[in-house]
Amino acid sequence: MDIIFQQVEHVYHANSPFARRALYDVNITIESGSYVAIIGHTGSGKSTLLQHLNGLLQPTNGKVIVGEQAITSGKRQKQLKPLRKKVGIVFQFPEHQLFEETVEKDICFGPMNFGVPEEEAKQKARELLSLVGLPEEVLTKSPFDLSGGQMRRVAIAGVLAMEPEVIVLDEPTAGLDPRGRTEIMEMFYRLHHEKKLTTILVTHHMEDAAKYADHMIVMHKGTVWKTGTPQQIFHDPDALLQIGLDVPETVLFKQKLEKKLGVEIPSPCLTLEQVIEGVEKLFSRVNGHDQ
Repeated sequence: MDIIFQQVEHVYHANSPFARRALYDVNITIESGSYVAIIGHTGSGKSTLLQHLNGLLQPTNGKVIVGEQAITSGKRQKQLKPLRKKVGIVFQFPEHQLFEETVEKDICFGPMNFGVPEEEAKQKARELLSLVGLPEEVLTKSPFDLSGGQMRRVAIAGVLAMEPEVIVLDEPTAGLDPRGRTEIMEMFYRLHHEKKLTTILVTHHMEDAAKYADHMIVMHKGTVWKTGTPQQIFHDPDALLQIGLDVPETVLFKQKLEKKLGVEIPSPCLTLEQVIEGVEKLFSRVNGHDQ
């Protein structure tokens, strides 16, 4: 299920003295089954963009096509429920979305709201708990008696219970410690492959974007500044720094090492493993010249 933005513009409070243009001239295609990271500084339009993916916001101008459904500016959208089943959004601090008496009821709420029988929904809840790394005994507990990390996993299970084809992650590791962040990101990466999901990650962690995404979209001042693979996006770190974005520490390390030694490291160096590989190739080349 491809997602296509065609000349999308969004203006908050349009036709009022408080009008503010948040998006303009957005033309992107997100291919089915891809893992896409959207990056940009605060106010760049990232969050506004993602809210167009399941009709939470409608374009002021242009069109958003999600699979066979089109959301067009100026047209009243009547059938958004099927779209919102296909596109699941995990917002920042998703645990704030929990509200039921028990974990089981919270996970079952979405599927049952779409007509899934209660027993089938309960079976799905048990399966999803295991998938997000929680023991089955938490089913009968209040979600508010769990730790913050456990609550987040329950909320994620609730989104997955809808069996979405697309999952949108809006800063999904906000507030987590480094270990928790790694565990959550690895979980989503595993789910991406196991469930063959289209995964869209909105993040300010450049290391996560570099490690997990196969394509990136850089937003700047309400429009698309650049798109490409992580290697293409981080090839010119100075350009990203000029528009107020960070780059992975590994990229900065490579840049400093190249300047210090006056050589080019033959590796993208987006992850620690790639840094090690690049340095090994460099020393292998140097040793080869010495012999």
